[in-house]
Amino acid sequence: MANLLKNINAQDKIGFLGPEGTFTQAAVIKHFGNNVLTLPFPTIDEVFYHVESSCTAFGVVPIENSTEGSVNNTLDMFLTSPLKIVGETELNIEHFLMGKMHDISEIKRVCAHEQSLAQCRDWIREHLSDVELTGMPSNAAGAIRAVNETGTAAIGAEVAAEIYNLNIIISNIEDRPDNATRFLIVGKQLLSACGNDKTSILISASAAAGGSGVLYNLLKPLADHGISMTRIESRPSKRKKWDYVFFIDLEGHADDEHISEALTKLELNSSLFNILGAYPKAIY
Repeated sequence: MANLLKNINAQDKIGFLGPEGTFTQAAVIKHFGNNVLTLPFPTIDEVFYHVESSCTAFGVVPIENSTEGSVNNTLDMFLTSPLKIVGETELNIEHFLMGKMHDISEIKRVCAHEQSLAQCRDWIREHLSDVELTGMPSNAAGAIRAVNETGTAAIGAEVAAEIYNLNIIISNIEDRPDNATRFLIVGKQLLSACGNDKTSILISASAAAGGSGVLYNLLKPLADHGISMTRIESRPSKRKKWDYVFFIDLEGHADDEHISEALTKLELNSSLFNILGAYPKAIY
């Protein structure tokens, strides 16, 4: 985190997936502190766009949840965006049921992001089985509906209730107490090693590597050099049907000698190869 914060000044803006009151805004504050200028954007695409166009210095977007898995829109942005991952942060997610009402018996519908609805599905099934569930672009958008619609409640962070002047009806309705979301900080430049790093890469096997054991052969240089993968995720490449790319997180920095050697060999067998970032690990 220190490598990134030393490049921040009072005039820099941090874009995040908004509106105000989202968990992503809480992640911005956790990573950068309270003294930065923050700008909410309605979509992940717009967060990337405004960093690419230098309207904001950095952007903060969700990448995965410990319960519901990856945020595919964020992954897909790296297929075309020139931005780099320059940091990460992890946030424990506590969900609050909020609305203008005071009792759950008055709730006719619940509006929240699909991920939040999924992370609270067991609680909702037990306590609100008959209400309408409506997916929203963000939890903050659900909170705005709760402000304006009779009988509508929302799910979100505690700060959203404060921002939109809603009553907290029930606290901590998430199904798992260890629910957490990981967020990425995106910028324009790769960072130097700090000694406790992670490297993220995007790869796809070359056509010449077809046949059995393609993925094994592609990743063999990592094993040969004793490099640990902490995450691997596949996504459609959007180049042709049934063609996939792999997003991989590695222990260590891309400039470390053994990692650099492995990545050089890996690139030779790849039709697509991109170092998405080498950055300090999140502080938990």
